[in-house]
Amino acid sequence: MVRRAAEAWSGSTGGRPDEPRGVTPRWGLGRERFLLHCAVALPAGVVAFVLAAVVCSVARDRVPAVVVGVLLLVVVLGIARLGGIMYALPVGVVVILAFDWYFLPPLRDLDAATVLLLVLFLVMSVIVAAVTTEAGRRAVEAERARGDLADTQASLRRLAMLVAAAKPPEVVFAAVTTEVARHFGGDTARMIRFEPGGSATLVASEGTTGPHVRIGAPWEGYPPTGLTSTVLRTGQAARVDDYATVPGGEPYLREGLRAAVAMPVHVDDRVWGLIALGSGQGPLPSGTEQRLTDFTDLVAMAVANAQSRAELMTSRARLVTASDEARRRIERDLHDGAQQRLVSLALGLRSAATGFTGPEETRAEIEQIATELIEMIDELREISRGIHPAILSESGLGPALRALARRSIVQVDLDARIDGRLPEALEVAAYYVVSEMLTNAAKHGQATVVEVTADVSGGKLRLTVRDDGLGGADPALGTGLVGLKDRVDAMGGTFTLDSPPGRGTTATCELPITVAGNTG
Repeated sequence: MVRRAAEAWSGSTGGRPDEPRGVTPRWGLGRERFLLHCAVALPAGVVAFVLAAVVCSVARDRVPAVVVGVLLLVVVLGIARLGGIMYALPVGVVVILAFDWYFLPPLRDLDAATVLLLVLFLVMSVIVAAVTTEAGRRAVEAERARGDLADTQASLRRLAMLVAAAKPPEVVFAAVTTEVARHFGGDTARMIRFEPGGSATLVASEGTTGPHVRIGAPWEGYPPTGLTSTVLRTGQAARVDDYATVPGGEPYLREGLRAAVAMPVHVDDRVWGLIALGSGQGPLPSGTEQRLTDFTDLVAMAVANAQSRAELMTSRARLVTASDEARRRIERDLHDGAQQRLVSLALGLRSAATGFTGPEETRAEIEQIATELIEMIDELREISRGIHPAILSESGLGPALRALARRSIVQVDLDARIDGRLPEALEVAAYYVVSEMLTNAAKHGQATVVEVTADVSGGKLRLTVRDDGLGGADPALGTGLVGLKDRVDAMGGTFTLDSPPGRGTTATCELPITVAGNTG
């Protein structure tokens, strides 16, 4: 009852019901009204005493006391409902005094002592009402603050989970603007990124819109003294209380916005962009900029994490590319250099053995050396193929996988739905995934059949290698699976392994073609 009365009083004496949740009302004007209501409550109590005394005097000996008492209580309840406790308490006190003095015997005369007692009761009731009202108001403020804090924490928790889950920046940006608009009760929430050349890009928007609002497009035509220009120039928070007074603010007025505030987002000690909150009703409450800080900090964290991941991925991709290039160079040098010279030597020895006229033992020895050279060439060719398969560079992933399947000592059921060539780095990564899994299936899994599927769809290459072996494969044991996962991660892909003991092993790999093309 007291809290509802305090809420009613705060709404009628300076509170702003239209303010967003958690915004502290501007109590300067409310204090003045509060004191005014205290002053008005005193004469109101005097008037109520006079009226109650007249009613009690007229009703005495004519109306039952219970009826008069109930009538007075109804009046007090009505005043409490309309005016709050500030008026209900003094009126209630003086009405009870009037009922006691002028209806119930013995009756009292309005002498100096009675007037003094009446004044004391009236002043005391106003003081108690004022203290009660103030306590109720503070309780309402505390409850609102607790609710706002809980709501803020819930919003930040949801956003922090997106950041921790390494969601793409555009997903985080959209979620931030949604939470900001919902939490602050604004008509619009936007996020703008500043580009190196001094331009700006709208990366997320929630709420009102217009022809100038195009997510992902350059943010242009903003007022020279508006939020974007001010934040870009100063790196500080900015505020517009009325776009009608801002030159160039017409697009925002047509959109339905009247005022807005913005907070900069700082990443690595530079202004990365801003978060803006707009209102179509009027100026946003003071302190809104500061309350936006929690959200800008989360955005800065998301941007920093995304940049770190991108830099790490780029660095790892460079290492993988350098390693693959070294493998290709070694394979090419072996093929064009050592292998060719060994082949020439073997052919020369066989030719020499054919035309040799000396002892038979010497000719047989020459032929044996030629045979061993041919075997060495075959071994060197296998080593060269393991370093980097020439067929992969020459013909692409599909033929290279078919060659792998033919050479495998385990039966391979291959289903490769790949048309044309893919980015070179992606082909190399996919080849080594299949090659390593075939080796593990034969060497460790003791499998009899391996199923390999490869297809391209939705901008991704999907690989699945499933065997019927022993299972129980564990990357933590230091096998080549760790290297596979690192290579796939460097390409921005995913590598998962399912290997329950006794139930075979299934490796699933997804590689984004666009990323692979950029890093290859």
